[in-house]
Amino acid sequence: MHFAHPYCLWLLALVPLPLLLERFRSRIIWPSLDGFSRSRRTIWVWLMPIPPILRGLAIGCLAVALARPQTVGGTTRVEGQGVAIVAALDNSSSMKAVNFAADLGSRTTSRLEAARATFKQFIEGRPDDLIGLVVFANYPDLACPPTIDHQFLEETVDAVRPATPGDDGTNIGDALAFGLDALRSSSPKKKVLVLLTDGNNEPAVPRPLDPVEAARLAKAFGITLHTIAIGTPGGLLRSNESDTNLPVTREAEGPNVPLLEQLARITGGRSFAATDADGLRNVFEAIDTLEKSRVRGEIKTRYDERYAPWAAAALILLLVDRLLSNGRLRQLP
Repeated sequence: MHFAHPYCLWLLALVPLPLLLERFRSRIIWPSLDGFSRSRRTIWVWLMPIPPILRGLAIGCLAVALARPQTVGGTTRVEGQGVAIVAALDNSSSMKAVNFAADLGSRTTSRLEAARATFKQFIEGRPDDLIGLVVFANYPDLACPPTIDHQFLEETVDAVRPATPGDDGTNIGDALAFGLDALRSSSPKKKVLVLLTDGNNEPAVPRPLDPVEAARLAKAFGITLHTIAIGTPGGLLRSNESDTNLPVTREAEGPNVPLLEQLARITGGRSFAATDADGLRNVFEAIDTLEKSRVRGEIKTRYDERYAPWAAAALILLLVDRLLSNGRLRQLP
């Protein structure tokens, strides 16, 4: 049991007050009845102290209600052992290419679907890490800053969809900049940026940041960059012709492996390649062996209020007191 306002419990000192007032209340002195035979006391005479006792108990219940008793309704862990990790996930149209083997090769899935599923497994395996997500095509977006609330992060991952035609492209440099900015404000000493992409750096925006320069910034900030080349050159990319709106397929672009290797090498990270879902899981398992450090934060506790029963008990006690005091237990001055 937890009290939100424990100082209100000092009001419990007033519990004996109704009995004291009853004991020392003013009384009219009646003529003596000495000489008359004594009659047996009825039960109502023995019940005369009940009303002040009820009033005292009502004061005690009100004091507890004002102190706001609470019970723990749940906790959210925001402290543990881990690192701060931000994944920069490419969601350009080429990530729709259906050439990722899944379920031991019995079926295929798109690159984006495989990346989403594998990243969620990675999140579930690191409950003490601050993990965030940057989604990028032609324009990057910080979909989720580094957080310990992994349920919200997984919901964000599920909501990632391929970029629209107006945002299609691969802007690796600006995506890395967004990830670096998110990591700089996180508390752990160990910070890791993971880049997942299946294409070359081909932004269609004015003055994009060069990926090599972004990698040098990561090194200056002490942030390790790991790169993952997703898929192989080619793959079926399903789309609709703008004129006929009929489904067609075309060859999807492959990742720029030399560039990704260079970016990882600059920061002392590693460059990986994954051509199927199993390979992508192996990549994240390798990243899962990163050094751990302290994550500073707080434990958020949700409390359930329990003052209502005490307030109701005080009301019932006062109602019973009024009924008795205005009935057979009514007293004259």
